[in-house]
Amino acid sequence: MKNMMLATRYAKALYNLAKEKGEQDAVFNQMRVVAEAFEDKEISEYIQSPLIRPTDKVKAMEKVIGSINASEVLKNFLLLMVKKNRLSIFAEVVTAYQMISDEAHGVTRGVVRSATVLAPEERTRIAELVSKATKKQVILTYKEDPSLLGGLVAEVGSFTFDDSLTSHLKRINEQLTRSAH
Repeated sequence: MKNMMLATRYAKALYNLAKEKGEQDAVFNQMRVVAEAFEDKEISEYIQSPLIRPTDKVKAMEKVIGSINASEVLKNFLLLMVKKNRLSIFAEVVTAYQMISDEAHGVTRGVVRSATVLAPEERTRIAELVSKATKKQVILTYKEDPSLLGGLVAEVGSFTFDDSLTSHLKRINEQLTRSAH
């Protein structure tokens, strides 16, 4: 939790700098490329190793930055993170930056779980319904959940839209129980 708070502070600072230059989307795309590079075990261990001198880490980061043709804003940011020994939280910075960017663009993200694979038309319809309910543009990820007997569950932001067969059966059971008393 502490790392996410720190990452959010870094992400806000970077987002504001990128916004001043009108580069917030380009910086985010470049950040994702860097984050993918950090997923490599050898790179990750090198960057986080206390045995590697900070000057060597800076040189390595400059090579990474050069290979992706990073913007000046991101270049300075990454070098600052290296010097402050904060690269271990870079993945969280990327996540926080995406949340800040989504908020600025009126976008919310969510996951839709269904018993079976949903057809493209169904996915479009669900996205439209969720967008209308949240009054935001939505980006949904779809997953199959065999534990659902039928229907679907959409979790978007703080909202949960439960249209599963299980929830329908629970409601019917509750109604029958109430009417029996």
